[in-house]
This record gives sequence, structure tokens and C-alpha cells, in this order.
Amino acid sequence: MTEFSIWFANSKIASFLRTFFAIVLASAVADFQKIGRFDMTNWQTWLIVALVAALPPFLRYLNPEDSLS
Repeated sequence: MTEFSIWFANSKIASFLRTFFAIVLASAVADFQKIGRFDMTNWQTWLIVALVAALPPFLRYLNPEDSLS
């Protein structure tokens, strides 16, 4: 594995980014299905996404024995 792959698998920042982009994609698809266009202007959506995406790194911080491998 490359150094980036190891970092991306174990980093708390990478965990946040993976979760953040997955939720943004799900939110965009749900908005598109509901209103027929992508609407990224709602700041509440971005705030909720950021808070939810912060949960996995926080949970990993609380349980340092948890590992991906």
C-alpha cells in the first residue's frame, strides 16, 4: 500500500472527509429527487452535514483501540 492509502485508511481527517462527501452526495440526490435540481444554497444542510460527519472521528477518538484492520 502507498503512504497515502495508509493515511486515508487511518486518519481522523480522512474519516471526516469520507463521511462528509458521502452525506453531501446523499443530500444532493435527495434534493434533486424532491425539487428537480441540485440546491446547495441551504446553509442548514451544510451545518448538519458537517456535524454528522464529525461523529466517526469523534467516536474513534473515544475508542482508540478500534481499528480498521
